[in-house]
Amino acid sequence: MINVVREPEPKPGTLRKPELYALAIGQVIGAGVITLIVPAIKMTGYSAWLAYFVAIIMGFLIVIPNVFISSTVRMAGGNYSMLCGMAGPRVAGVFAYMYLTQCLSLSLFGASASAYLGDVIPALGSHTARIVTGAILLTFFFVVNLMGIDIMAKAQKLMTWLLIAALFIFAVVGISKISLPIFDFSSPDFLINGWGITFKNGQIAGGFTGAVLLFVYSCQGYYMTTAYGRDSADARHDIPVVLCLAVPTLIVLYVGVAMAGVGVMSVKDYGESTTLVFAAQKIFPPIVFYAFIIAGPIMALLSTLNSSFAYNAITIGQSCDDGWLPEVFGKKNSRHARVWILTFMYIMGMIPIVAGLSITVITNMVQLFTACFAILNFIAYMKMPKLYPKAWKLSRFHIPDGLYYFFCIISLGLSLVILWKSLLSMSPVVTTINVVMIVAFSLVGFLVGKSANVTIHTSLWAETGENMGND
Repeated sequence: MINVVREPEPKPGTLRKPELYALAIGQVIGAGVITLIVPAIKMTGYSAWLAYFVAIIMGFLIVIPNVFISSTVRMAGGNYSMLCGMAGPRVAGVFAYMYLTQCLSLSLFGASASAYLGDVIPALGSHTARIVTGAILLTFFFVVNLMGIDIMAKAQKLMTWLLIAALFIFAVVGISKISLPIFDFSSPDFLINGWGITFKNGQIAGGFTGAVLLFVYSCQGYYMTTAYGRDSADARHDIPVVLCLAVPTLIVLYVGVAMAGVGVMSVKDYGESTTLVFAAQKIFPPIVFYAFIIAGPIMALLSTLNSSFAYNAITIGQSCDDGWLPEVFGKKNSRHARVWILTFMYIMGMIPIVAGLSITVITNMVQLFTACFAILNFIAYMKMPKLYPKAWKLSRFHIPDGLYYFFCIISLGLSLVILWKSLLSMSPVVTTINVVMIVAFSLVGFLVGKSANVTIHTSLWAETGENMGND
């Protein structure tokens, strides 16, 4: 039996635009820009910078329904709250269990940081050293998030500004030292595998479009800022603005870093490396190089690791409060941090690291999960204008309903393309394991929704009070 408790909208939180912007940028700039540029260069050649620009636009088209929805309603539990309030409790229950798979993404940041440290310090390049490094990083931010949202946000703001400065300097200095014809579309090295997708042993291995679909993973994460609605001072105003501000920020930083990375070293020069370490060595003198590695790649990975702990804990915690997951699992400490959820995330994040999965494989796993969530999100997107007509018309980002639905369909279509790409980018064994996980969690969520006593606590509020029992 599912019951719905209509709770009043809470008082404004403490997070304003600077903190929300730091959380958004720290969430999206992480393992992607730092570890996917070199693999993408090997897939498409000099055109990697253009592939990143296309991926940023593609990522925004996938995320754009969240801009409209976050300007209409305030959400305390991110996508889970949206699904509860718009798609219905049963859909939210399926999402609650499926979302547990997302915790594997934490391993990507630990593994990526280990890869960078291994290139800089050879002694840390062994499998054992990478496991230890990943464990230390996961443990540190596990502890930081146990200290509460305020401490986490302060740490995030500091790391994000250092990160932006480092990547901007890398882009500017690197572009000034470009020695290869990366803007020559007629060069045989501009598109080493053509505009489309190439396959090897039945799996996607190259091509411009293949590189775009790999890059797009790192161009969507800022949508997770919607989960901070309860903690925001003015969620319906600040969050959608921050989501839009993320796009030009990514264009400057991502495309700039990609231009620098592909312009100072050829595909052959990168050899077996998957990081920008050797490009940075060519661009910077030794002292500046080490400062860049710490403030740039390492800070990018750590800021995403930090905010991922926070976002996932908020989303999973809301589903615990509602009864989909055991109440004890969502237990909070004295600083309101979800102790057992954070512990679960820590353990899940360690599994792929210990298993020695590559960064590309982990990326495709996470993309597969995210693409499946998009199908559930689409149900909520399409219902929003009818469920909250007054709030939607008052939204500062209001557009005609037909145009809004068009963007929703585009978002779903692109997500399905990523789903297809993910399935064709992993070995049959890894693909099968991931699909079985998704189906199993979805089935559990469906069965719990039919048999358990679940009480949904409203965590989505419109300024007009619609769907709160008083309209």
